[in-house]
Amino acid sequence: MLSFGNDILQKTNMQSYEISIKTTVEHWGMGDSETNLFLAYLKSNEYQNCKKSKVDETAKLAPLGRVGDSCIYYNIPLGRKKLFGKKATFHNAFELETYDVEVDFDKIDSLYEYDPCDPNVMLYTSSSKPFIDIEQPYLFDISQAIMNESSDILDYAERCYLFVASRFEYGERESGFKTLNYTLLNRKGDCGNLSSVFITLLRMQGIPARHLMGFRPDGGLHVWADFYLQNYGWIPVDVTYKHDYPSQDYFGKIKFEHNGFIVQRGIAHQIDVLDSPKRIAGLQTYTYEVSYNKPHHAKVYISRKVDCVKKS
Repeated sequence: MLSFGNDILQKTNMQSYEISIKTTVEHWGMGDSETNLFLAYLKSNEYQNCKKSKVDETAKLAPLGRVGDSCIYYNIPLGRKKLFGKKATFHNAFELETYDVEVDFDKIDSLYEYDPCDPNVMLYTSSSKPFIDIEQPYLFDISQAIMNESSDILDYAERCYLFVASRFEYGERESGFKTLNYTLLNRKGDCGNLSSVFITLLRMQGIPARHLMGFRPDGGLHVWADFYLQNYGWIPVDVTYKHDYPSQDYFGKIKFEHNGFIVQRGIAHQIDVLDSPKRIAGLQTYTYEVSYNKPHHAKVYISRKVDCVKKS
């Protein structure tokens, strides 16, 4: 059994995967195009260990946020007389160790005040509109009511987890991140948007919390959350699985088969490799922008194929 942080994050069921990602960009029609393509990049973090990575030689790595995550960036000119012609294919590969994770709450014997100079506190307690808004009045009233019933911040976090799982419906699967107000109005959201509600509730009380975004070996996408306890580290929470399986416990527990590989921690990170900064909400697969010299007579198509081979 492996442990992380202050020996509260227990890692079991280690599995090793070889992941190969093939991305094809193709220009159809007249004229030329220029595509700025950003791909997910797998790295080590609190929940997984990247043993090896092989990035296509034409790529650049760009910082994704301020916590050590990265993305793969390509500038791709396409056209009959361009460097890549009218079609470009890129190959990237990774070898990762993954785990099931469970927090040993018995080892949390004291709760400490947050250090305002701690980078996790500085990064993950403010708004990130329109997805996280710590001044949203309706949700703020709910936050205050839950806090009034809570014995401490750990109890508060669990009560928020139960509140979101029981009061919101799961829907609009893999539809992308919506505004917080949209999710509150409809009382419905997919995994990313339900996580946004939970994260907002925690940040309203000064508890650092963030999204965790990833994909499973079968290609399915998933988003969950974690929150930070001073002197202990991060605690994973999955409100979506709690909603779907209310008799099970996903507070401080995640199974790799449910959650998958993590490609991004946090939301709406700024990337500075272009002439003007680009803000990316979530990068579980890819995002891109295209310019054409004959925009009404051309189209760029992007396809992605992921192969995951379990080694152990």
